[in-house]
Amino acid sequence: MGQTTAVYAQSPQINIYSFRKYELIKPVLTQFETESGIKVNLVNGKSKRLLARLKQDGEASQADVILSSDLAQLHNHKDLLQPIENRQAWQNVSSALYDENGYWISISMRTRALFSLSEQTSQPIPNSFAQLKQTDYQSALCIRDWQHNYNATLAAALLTTDNKKDSDWLKLGNKLLAKRPSGGDRDQLRALAQGHCKLAFANHYYWHMMKRADNKRDQMLAKKLSIHFLQTEDGLTPVSTTSAAIAKHAPNKQNAELFIAFLLTQKAQEIYAQSLHEFPVLNDMMTSHVPFKPNLPAIKQGLLRLADANKLLAKH
Repeated sequence: MGQTTAVYAQSPQINIYSFRKYELIKPVLTQFETESGIKVNLVNGKSKRLLARLKQDGEASQADVILSSDLAQLHNHKDLLQPIENRQAWQNVSSALYDENGYWISISMRTRALFSLSEQTSQPIPNSFAQLKQTDYQSALCIRDWQHNYNATLAAALLTTDNKKDSDWLKLGNKLLAKRPSGGDRDQLRALAQGHCKLAFANHYYWHMMKRADNKRDQMLAKKLSIHFLQTEDGLTPVSTTSAAIAKHAPNKQNAELFIAFLLTQKAQEIYAQSLHEFPVLNDMMTSHVPFKPNLPAIKQGLLRLADANKLLAKH
């Protein structure tokens, strides 16, 4: 299974364009190959580059499936996709998690969690986003660049609640920061563990990955941290998703359909939960695997507020 170079000569096969890092999806791809006998050819890269390649190649494109951690990228490029026909498994998924015309379906969920030092006693820990507006949290926070799509997606979800208390803290922007944003989510967690800030935002699975990392230092730093799932004023927690779609000119459409159906099996969902540390989307697995009440409607509604969110975050 190639990380950056696809080999199209073998059959049966499937060619996947992934906006996600190889390490995050390898367990799922390996299990699919084992069960189906279909070889996975993976092209991994930045979303803009892969979308540009998909558009440029047109009917000659070899891409079958698109996997993205940025739902807006799929939703805004339906001209490069085709409807998924095999939707039998979708009966066990909330309609908030798939496109009504079948152009994409979310296959796992994540949340942007707040982290603190486990042994920290002086810094109060907020339960809600609204509390972040309190003076206690100014100059306390580590977070990656405000305009990164992880933060924009969170901001968009908060704007959908129509309760200004949920999003007003975002207006404080850099007043909340303990240091200038730099690096990715794991860098924020490392900085928190090293005492450079009192709180940090990161996608929850990065913490789990650090705890299981080969890097002993990351393991040690992760053990110093505690995770908190903040709520909006209505008691819900915003989530974002990893989503799948079929390319418009997929040369192996049948295999693409089989792959996406596999992603929605209980076995694949368990892999997402146990190996990738993301939350399942199947209705009958949410109660046992999701430790909060997710705001599912805000996933689609957030797509409509993303421009507002980007405009707000651009001020920081």
